[in-house]
Amino acid sequence: MAQSPSYRWPQQQHQGEPGFVLPLALLAGLVLSGSSLSLLGLALDSHQAQASEHRRLQANDGLHDLAQLLALDLVGRRPEELNSARLGPDLLDLALPAGWQLGHLQWQPSEPADPGLVALEVTIKGRDGEQRQGVVRFERSLPDGLIRALHQEGA
Repeated sequence: MAQSPSYRWPQQQHQGEPGFVLPLALLAGLVLSGSSLSLLGLALDSHQAQASEHRRLQANDGLHDLAQLLALDLVGRRPEELNSARLGPDLLDLALPAGWQLGHLQWQPSEPADPGLVALEVTIKGRDGEQRQGVVRFERSLPDGLIRALHQEGA
């Protein structure tokens, strides 16, 4: 009986070289680590941008609410009668978002083009030294100079 030739599997070329797989595994691990760090950095940047935008919107809302509070205090009075001491901490806490406080109030000169408007510059301060400024315009009657109402621009 004739023996059939036995089939031999080809030997792997790298079988005799020690440490062939380890550098490839390390390279793959570095690539994965780098990409995950890159994605983490993008996520953190996005989170910081959203937090900054949220603080900005809160401050703008606070300026708007403070303008409403000032209007309630000033209607029927002259601009020079503004007394920020009358705006007690309880009222300011209602008007301003948490962590914000009243900085200063300063009247600006009336514009010659429209003497029926008077403008008040309002500054609020945040916990971390951040400041926001806004200008609140009030309508006033010309004969006696009394504040009539908060001027709603764009309305």
